[in-house]
Order: sequence, then C-alpha cells, then structure tokens
Amino acid sequence: MLKISEFNHNLLGWYQSNKRALPWRETKDPYRIWLSEVMLQQTQVVTVIPYYEKFITRYPDIDSLADADEEALLKDWEGLGYYNRIRNFQAAVREVKEKYGSVVPDQPETFFKLKGVGPYIGGAVQSIAFNHLLAAVDGNVLRVISRLDSDSRDMTKASVQKDIKHRIEEIIPLEAGDFNQALMELGATICTPRAPKCIMCPVQENCEAYKENIVTELPIKKKAKRKNELYYNVYFILNDQNEILLKKQEGSLLQGMYELPKYDVDTSIESVGEELGVDIEVSGEHIGSSKHVFTHQVWYMEGYVLHTRSRHRDFIKLNEVQKLPMSRAMQKLYSLFQAENA
Repeated sequence: MLKISEFNHNLLGWYQSNKRALPWRETKDPYRIWLSEVMLQQTQVVTVIPYYEKFITRYPDIDSLADADEEALLKDWEGLGYYNRIRNFQAAVREVKEKYGSVVPDQPETFFKLKGVGPYIGGAVQSIAFNHLLAAVDGNVLRVISRLDSDSRDMTKASVQKDIKHRIEEIIPLEAGDFNQALMELGATICTPRAPKCIMCPVQENCEAYKENIVTELPIKKKAKRKNELYYNVYFILNDQNEILLKKQEGSLLQGMYELPKYDVDTSIESVGEELGVDIEVSGEHIGSSKHVFTHQVWYMEGYVLHTRSRHRDFIKLNEVQKLPMSRAMQKLYSLFQAENA
C-alpha cells in the first residue's frame, strides 16, 4: 500500500533538485504553458525546445497568435507534424480572445470546453498554471503508475487511463503542478521504457514492480495494429516560367499545407494531366524515393519531374516555395529535387 505523504515528499523533493531546465518551466504564463503542452504532444522535448522559443518570440501572447495568418503559422509549425494541433490551438486562442478578454480561463470546466483541450492538456495547464488538483496523464505517467502499483492491465485502454487519472487525483498534493511535472519527469529520465534507472529512483521503496522484480515487464500494452502502407508517385510539374505546381490541401489532416501532386502508382500520366488541367509534354526523370511514417500510415513515394507549358493559379515560382508550409513528407522529396537542381 502506497504511503502517500512519504511518496509525495520524496517525489517532490527529488523533482526540485533534479528537474531539467526547460524554457516553459521558467514561466507561470498560462498561455505559454498551454503552448508548450500542445507542442509536447507526440513530440520529444529536444525537438520542441527550438520551436517553443521561436513561437514565443513571434507569438508572445494570446492576441498575437489569435491574429496570426494561418499560412504563416503553419509554416512556423512545419516539421512538428500533427498539424491539427496548431489549428485547434489557434481556434481555442481566438475564443479566449473573443470571449474571455485574452485571459486564459482558470476554471477547469470552462477551459476544457475549448477546442483541442482534452484530459491531458486540460489537466496539465490547469494544474501547472493554476494549481488545480487535476492529474495530467501521459505515457510517462502511465508507465510510472503501472510500475508503482504493479498494474498488469492494458495501458492503452481508455477505461484504464481514466482509472489511473482518478488514482492520481486521490493522492495529488496541494503542489499539483509540480507533482504532475515530477511524475512526468520521473518517467522521462528515471522510469524509462527500457533500462530504467531503479537504483536512482527517489520512490523505489514505494514501487511494487521493483519489489516483485518485474519492472521491465510493465506497462502492458496491446500490440499495435500494422500501419496501412500506401504507394504514391509524386510529381514535380514544371512550366517554362520557372514555376512548379503545388496544391493547397483542404479537408484533411494536412489542411492548409502545400503538397506536390501525388497519385496512386497505377494512375497514368494522362490521367494526372487531365485531373490537374495541364498538358504534360515531357515525363520520365526519376529524382528519388522517400518514405514517411505517420501515426497510422506509411507513405512510400517515388518522385518524378514532368514538364508543361500550362499556366494557372496553382503554379508557384520556384524561389517562393520555401516560404510556404509543406509537410515533412513532402519536404523530404523536395530536398531531393533541390539537390538535383542545385
């Protein structure tokens, strides 16, 4: 049975002495804390730091991000992926500006109604910025708790995650923000997925999995489904005006991003030209292959250069392309094209 006061004391003491110096830990501004948590979803800390610092320079407050041009915002987000995160964040920030006078609500029930705010984001922001006694359960926390309690349930189940959230909220101290960050820090630096540093753990004596010598067997997660594999031909369609055809995405996860035309490998060049409304004159130059892994899909792409004399609004000057937001998948292929034409 967990000795709550002893556990909390040991965990918080360790955190204060050992926490990493991260830029979002240097502020109590709820907007900046919120921004950091949005960025940290599905993304490693080392990747987020430069993006966070760039964003707080360009968008230092609610109003500046709410008023930002979406295309410019997507360009600044380029490389972080999961673009719905920044679109939802801007929508929520705009609501905060319009309804709450640019002040992030410190009432959990109000904050949770904002677009893109789920249990984790809500718990993290409301506890760290306002010290509300709410848990923030991410993958690190699930792993820590599963080992502390020797919990052999499937940690991918929503019902289990909800139960663990309640479990944490039963023991969370008044220093809620620090406590949540301490659990996350413990999972990120000590109670790691592989080769956990149990000998350095500040709460080792509270860990049931350590006592049972099954630390590396937890957490239990159901086997992930095989990712859907998709095969595309991607076309660099150039005209005689030193322009390239790019399509702005609509109604997809990559909405607002620019993309080279991509088609199933069985699609004929004639069909490509007909659908795009361009007359293809020369084709065949292969510039390279690329693979990009998404959460549920893998794209295998072959890049080809096509030429046309056609001109219409979807053509962009080659020297303007770098200014436009483009997904990492497309950037990989475009870099091969640039190297070929350097």
